[in-house]
Amino acid sequence: MPQNPPEGFPRITPYLLYEDVDAALDWLVGAFGFTEEVRMKGPDGRANHAEIRLGDGVVMMGHPGPDYQNPKRRGGA
Repeated sequence: MPQNPPEGFPRITPYLLYEDVDAALDWLVGAFGFTEEVRMKGPDGRANHAEIRLGDGVVMMGHPGPDYQNPKRRGGA
């Protein structure tokens, strides 16, 4: 039977949208010591989904699109 949350994931898992997922992933791993768990590449060779872990926390990230936008694409900072 499925667990909620899935085993190995915390109750809350943020999903951040970056214009350049590869650069964000590399920077977060280098700057804060996250462990890269997943880096999925799209047809263009760039990461379009990634997961990083620090302790028992997980952060997912992806690239914004028509249905999912980041603050920059919505006119914010």
